Amino acid sequence: MTATYTGPREIVVHRPTPDEARKALEAAIAETGFTREELEEQACAGRFETELARQTWFCLPPRAERPRCAGT
Repeated sequence: MTATYTGPREIVVHRPTPDEARKALEAAIAETGFTREELEEQACAGRFETELARQTWFCLPPRAERPRCAGT
């Protein structure tokens, strides 16, 4: 992705490459201090350990398979 100078009334949409998007998701997950699996466990329990963990979870694209929450 490249930076683009814009004027004050210009709207620019950046479309990351699949590799850039994957790296951004990995970085967001790493910043929480949890793995994706740990975030999934917190989501299933309905209790996130941090606000950042909760926010990150809701920004992640869904996996191909459904989360395996206990009791479902």
